[in-house]
Amino acid sequence: MASHSEALLEAYASCPPSARVYHTLEIWQSSFDVPARVVANVGDDMTFGIELSGPRNPGETATFIACPFESTYPEQRQGQPPQTNIKIDNVNRQLLPKIRAALGYREYISVLYREYLATDLTQPSYGAVEFELRNVKVVGTSITGTVMVKNLQNKRFPRLTRNYDYVQFPSLLP
Repeated sequence: MASHSEALLEAYASCPPSARVYHTLEIWQSSFDVPARVVANVGDDMTFGIELSGPRNPGETATFIACPFESTYPEQRQGQPPQTNIKIDNVNRQLLPKIRAALGYREYISVLYREYLATDLTQPSYGAVEFELRNVKVVGTSITGTVMVKNLQNKRFPRLTRNYDYVQFPSLLP
């Protein structure tokens, strides 16, 4: 899973005026020629760096389109992965045809969420966290849907770099 950078944790704790956080989404499906990237709560398009481990355009800078989006807090239900609703408003002419075409495929739309700190736009301060976008509805220039963490049940816990084995943990049953 993604982790917060030290600078982002400091910005959350002290909240100085210069510590603006930009929330971004990268929307992708195999039917897209290029990923659709949006940034919330800005007036103009912005350029951000993609992390070196990014699935598309790693290490490059990419333009994110100014487009408001919002989500609710995730639901917590027993036996189900957390999921939340997302709404992207004022979708532009480039993104809307892509989403409509993607609805014709039997494949979920992938959404990457990243946070950037205004003091360092070269790489994300948090993320990327990958979600699957499901139950997509297009109404006018708004897109709504449900997002859930992709393949949550197969993620390693508590750390992505550690396997539990019988040698280190003898109380595990075979």
